[in-house]
Amino acid sequence: MKELQKLTKDQLYSKLKEGSESFYSAVFPALENNFFTENSLDEDSFAEFLEMLDEETAEKIRESSLNINHDEDIPDILLMENETGTSLNLVTDEGEGYKIILVEDDIQLSGNLFIEDYVVLIISGSLKAENIIVNGSLYCSGNISCSTLFGASGNDNETWIGGSIMAALVAENGHYTVVEGNIYSRYSISFHNEITGKRGKFIENISMERASDTALLNPEILDDDGYFDEEFFLNFINSNSPQALFR
Repeated sequence: MKELQKLTKDQLYSKLKEGSESFYSAVFPALENNFFTENSLDEDSFAEFLEMLDEETAEKIRESSLNINHDEDIPDILLMENETGTSLNLVTDEGEGYKIILVEDDIQLSGNLFIEDYVVLIISGSLKAENIIVNGSLYCSGNISCSTLFGASGNDNETWIGGSIMAALVAENGHYTVVEGNIYSRYSISFHNEITGKRGKFIENISMERASDTALLNPEILDDDGYFDEEFFLNFINSNSPQALFR
């Protein structure tokens, strides 16, 4: 992807608001709660805590609290342009911290889209790809079309879709998926959190919503104890159709 501009938080919110009030309203609370809300110490409680400690330890903690740099926790916010039509891997370098990426256009890929834990992708438009793997968070104002949408077990992150999704498989393993429109899919797998279609959820074949349903799955994506294995699953869908996931 090509970086066009670094944004401030206010610039990001302004761009989202200009594009769509409803999209802004969905993205704003998530970003504020996760990245921009200051967790300031309650001074009275902190003072009481220090009184419980010996003088030397209390002084060390007091000095450390004064040296905390909250700016280091603020993610980089980047306005970017997608230049590829094949696959896209959105990752961070070691020590980089969180990254919020805004794309003000549709993204169309013939291959896969991968979003790492430390990445939040915001698309003001629609998204089309073969397999979409979301470890971080994905916010898309339009429709999504793919073979597989998978919300991985990355710290209860989320995928929010302003339109509808058309897929062969919609799955999660500890990830919230909210679709403001309809979900149209042949298969659905939901082990821990929720996959919600606010206007409707239409699953043509198999819908799995309990961990005990793993008996329906291909043994190649299960571990030695018969539980769903995320790594096996990701490797499997790279070379097999969603239908092959099931017995």
